[in-house]
Amino acid sequence: MRRAFLLWMLLAAAPLPAFAQGTGGAPLAGKLLVTGSSTMAPMIADIAQRFTALRPGVSISVEAGGSGRGVADALEGKADIGMASRELNPKEKALFAIPIARDGVAFVVHKDNPIGGLTRAQALAVFTGKTADWKALGGSAARIEVVTRRSGHAEIDIVSDYFGIAPEAIKAAHVTGGNAEGLRLVAANRNAIAFLSTGAVDDAVQKGRPLKPLALDGVTPGIGSVRDGTWPLSRPLNLLTRRVPAGAARAFIEFALSPAARGVILEHDFVPYLN
Repeated sequence: MRRAFLLWMLLAAAPLPAFAQGTGGAPLAGKLLVTGSSTMAPMIADIAQRFTALRPGVSISVEAGGSGRGVADALEGKADIGMASRELNPKEKALFAIPIARDGVAFVVHKDNPIGGLTRAQALAVFTGKTADWKALGGSAARIEVVTRRSGHAEIDIVSDYFGIAPEAIKAAHVTGGNAEGLRLVAANRNAIAFLSTGAVDDAVQKGRPLKPLALDGVTPGIGSVRDGTWPLSRPLNLLTRRVPAGAARAFIEFALSPAARGVILEHDFVPYLN
């Protein structure tokens, strides 16, 4: 952890003109592949678009697939930079993890669901199948349809860690990949409940999607509660490298840490890490 922190401090403190030049003052050039977290991918794609507009000699491809893919691709050298929307575990500490933002995981239902919030105990009972009808929680009589994430996505690990259960203990009617798929499913199903990125949920609500994030023990999920630390399911959004980044990879990570990327991070309803 100290190793990654020292690298983050080094990059964050780098002079901003470093974006423009490579080693020896030569213009930056090359191709970068960035893979991993589906939560981070849209934000990183937008940051990459701004970066390449300033540095046209660099091309950047961003591919989702889950935090597990980002970790594996970075470790195996299949990607120049990985994305992971979670902390690294001890087996992954060979990687450098550079946090650029923070996010949370929210429980979300259809906006017409009368339930406004859950306690931790109620949420645990829902996701493990012990409470199977919304009527037991004060809602209308209807079967609760739990939506979970495929293995390799950070959200399922974060939620299972929060509840102190194995991921397999979550009893789900539907299994999805990225946030977009989960948002579509809940928006079309008044009896569904999913756990999704707070940034993705906030963005969808602002765009008029029929969704509602649930309070948890009286705390409302969102950018404010992630920023002030009161939301219990929060996480870093990390860029990963196998070695100390150099050249175009370093310049891109420096750009993602700079004030030039802060607006993009906020547009995606995440909290810039320095906040």
